[in-house]
Amino acid sequence: MKKVLITAFEAFNNEPTNPTELVLAELPEFLFDARIIKVTLPVVYDKAFEVLKPMIEKHQPSLILMMGLAAGRSQINIERIAININDSNTKDNLGNIKHFDPIDRSGPDGLFTTLPLEKIITATRKRKLPVTISNTAGAYVCNHIMYKTLNHIQTNDLKTKAGFIHMPFLPENVIDKPNMPSLDKRYMIETITTIINVILNPLALESTQRIMNG
Repeated sequence: MKKVLITAFEAFNNEPTNPTELVLAELPEFLFDARIIKVTLPVVYDKAFEVLKPMIEKHQPSLILMMGLAAGRSQINIERIAININDSNTKDNLGNIKHFDPIDRSGPDGLFTTLPLEKIITATRKRKLPVTISNTAGAYVCNHIMYKTLNHIQTNDLKTKAGFIHMPFLPENVIDKPNMPSLDKRYMIETITTIINVILNPLALESTQRIMNG
């Protein structure tokens, strides 16, 4: 049986919840004949991949989907590239702030996702999902974990496909944030399941009904 490893992040930056944790909790344990393995990561530069790496080594997944919050974005963004730098004014959950700090001094400047972006966009548009490609994953912990994961896959010549998806706030997150964009959780869940279906069942995709109703 194939395995799909999906990650979320814990709450950070004084927010009570992280939408990605709530999305992760509602995903089934099995989907499209694959086992779904769920991991919540700490929002800490030097700890996130320490948690993820042994899960990759233990389960040897066919696919890794990492999720993170992108406050202020109105659509679900699939990240095209991770850059080899930590550089943000936002503290991680241990209070660390990093500027001009390479993630891997011997690594490439950037690493592209190995997800089939064109196929994913075609599939999500057919389902009328608010999904776009993003060319910047930032330079905070989201970019950090994307880079570390892709670098690990490349360095170890793994066949695993991997990518990062940025999610907007949920409506309940923006009650006290006037004019801040948000998105219903059902679109996030359907996007994740659609991506999994595109990769695991590309030939069956056309005949697959929508995962979510209404």
